[in-house]
Amino acid sequence: MDKKNLTKIAVIVSGFAFLAGSVSGLSKLIGSSINEPAASEQPAQSQDAQLLAEEKGFLGVLQREPNNQTALKGLIEIRLQKGDVPGTKDALERLVKLDPGNTKYKEFLAALNKQIADTKKMGAPKTASPTQPPQPAK
Repeated sequence: MDKKNLTKIAVIVSGFAFLAGSVSGLSKLIGSSINEPAASEQPAQSQDAQLLAEEKGFLGVLQREPNNQTALKGLIEIRLQKGDVPGTKDALERLVKLDPGNTKYKEFLAALNKQIADTKKMGAPKTASPTQPPQPAK
């Protein structure tokens, strides 16, 4: 056999080896994903429990330090995730009182109040938050 034919055979054998290895790896990956649910498929209860624990943590900080703006912002974010509009509004009103010069907080509160008013007019709850949670003033 000449060199050209040996090279062709080597390329073909290497290609088959690569293909077999790829198919084997993919089949193991697919098999394991069928047998084990993905981490993102955790029950909603565990996410709710985590949100509740975080909310309790922020409330604990606010009991010790009622004017802690970082804890209030965290509480607002958690309550938004939970869909607790009245709780979000209460915490946001406290934040506006602590920092009345912050226009972002006031705008967020106005948007939340508008959403509440629109919801009352429509008679159906909205799930989307009006804007992102407030960021600290710079």
